[in-house]
Amino acid sequence: MLVDRQRIEDWLVAQIASMQRIEPEQVDVDDSFIANGLSSSSSVALIGDLAEVLGVRLSETLTWEYPTIAALAEHVAGIGASPHDD
Repeated sequence: MLVDRQRIEDWLVAQIASMQRIEPEQVDVDDSFIANGLSSSSSVALIGDLAEVLGVRLSETLTWEYPTIAALAEHVAGIGASPHDD
């Protein structure tokens, strides 16, 4: 399976923008999830949604282990997961 870090990052940006009701351009991939407005519960929900889209199991603590969108996307891409086309 081809791994696409950029697609994962773009998906995360879109989800966070939607959750925060802001434009995707306002989401900084190098800021922490907390700085991007996510709470602990919204971070867990985001990871759950990402796992579902990717069809893989992901730890609910990934946003603490990889605290930025860029870091999380790099990690998830490294485990061989890529979002499905919808």
